Amino acid sequence: MKTLKSCLLFSIALVTSIGVAAANDRSDATLKEIEITKQTDVRFPGTMRVIGVKEGHVSLVAAIGSEGELLDTLILESTRKAFTKSALKSLQEWEFSPASYDGTPLASSIQIDLSFQVDRKLAWQTFQAPGPADITRSGTEERPVTTAQFGELDAIPFPLEIVEPDISVDGTATIQFYIDELGHVRCPRIASATSLDFGETMLAAVTEWKFEPPIASGVRTNTMLRQTFSYADGELTAAEAN
Repeated sequence: MKTLKSCLLFSIALVTSIGVAAANDRSDATLKEIEITKQTDVRFPGTMRVIGVKEGHVSLVAAIGSEGELLDTLILESTRKAFTKSALKSLQEWEFSPASYDGTPLASSIQIDLSFQVDRKLAWQTFQAPGPADITRSGTEERPVTTAQFGELDAIPFPLEIVEPDISVDGTATIQFYIDELGHVRCPRIASATSLDFGETMLAAVTEWKFEPPIASGVRTNTMLRQTFSYADGELTAAEAN
């Protein structure tokens, strides 16, 4: 039997060569997505107003726990750090209804896009499944955080640590997750699953994985993958993203 690491390398290679299908193209209707139940105002940064910047944009992914708690945030795109700080500060005050599977709450993630315009009310929208295989650059410097396509990565991120899941039932699940610029898995979610048990088993395993840092144009970056796993007849396989 092939190891999960070898299956994963092969399937990621397929994703690189053929691309990823649309994120909302899934047939599993038993998953209820995250809902925002309270959204407080996000302030336009005063420092931006002073220097004459009149608009900005922040796109982020928020990981929400099974009790609706904010677990993690990953910036996908931001025009300036001041807008990032304003968005993250306000997000701490937002309230969420967790995702669920047949009524059972579970951890998941949601993309939130925020558009800032001076002297106007903040515009925002959500995407339950972020777009296919986008990558984002670091926000540690005072420069825009930008996105690029997965195919622009210099190489496929090599898996360094793969946790083999302890599987008790057959099934299929698609897990969507980000690899950050340190190679850690961030903001994973179950995109589809034949059962909650199998979906959560794979989600827990993928959360512990670690990869080589993704690189684009010689610079560390983040990348998003959607990986489909199947377990049958005692064998776990990783196929191309769906």
